[in-house]
Amino acid sequence: MSAAAGVLFDVGYCLMDEAPRLDHALGWLARALASVPPSPSATELHDAYLAACRRPDPGEPSLLVQMLRSLGVSIEATRELRRAVPWDAVPLVAYVDAVPALRDLRTAGFRLGILANQPRSARADLDHTGISALCDGVWLSEAVGLAKPDPAFFRLALEDWGLAPGRVAYVGDRPDNDVAPARALGLTAVRLCRGPHAEQAPRTESERADFEVKDLAEVARRLVAWRRALEDSP
Repeated sequence: MSAAAGVLFDVGYCLMDEAPRLDHALGWLARALASVPPSPSATELHDAYLAACRRPDPGEPSLLVQMLRSLGVSIEATRELRRAVPWDAVPLVAYVDAVPALRDLRTAGFRLGILANQPRSARADLDHTGISALCDGVWLSEAVGLAKPDPAFFRLALEDWGLAPGRVAYVGDRPDNDVAPARALGLTAVRLCRGPHAEQAPRTESERADFEVKDLAEVARRLVAWRRALEDSP
């Protein structure tokens, strides 16, 4: 019998589409800023958010903060808006390829888990879509008090599963927040190129994924082949 192997997944723009949630949040921000100079429109906010996704500031972990500051919103207003924005007011929607890919990987014998920078409320969305029922662990940043790219966050899953990093793959969309920390710990990093970070270029070799894929069906195929290669290696 082959040794166990596991796959950890990000949530936003990986298993779940965050676009409806983002649109709602940016619309809320545009209304909140209507009387606050420079009063950016929803379109200007959206363009600034995409720009932040293409080139995240390594010194500012919050894309929302980076977006607002790039538009000239004051530090004080930015802090207040970040606390108030109803980011999770709209449910996350599962991509159509999410559940089939998870089922394929589960059939192939993988342990599956979620490890993502998400509020606690994301668990209800994962439960509703049936995704969490296919997983052997769910680690959400707000629930555990850790967040990517902190290696301690990734170690929670590794320690719970009792697997060496070389037996685990991480699937996410961001070179900086997903690929780099996963590779630094010795995990196989799979970058799913969709969503607003699809145009984010790796800044260093450490941000280059072991695999780049376009959809979750390809993720499943590539990881089944990856595990087969692990078993065939001396």
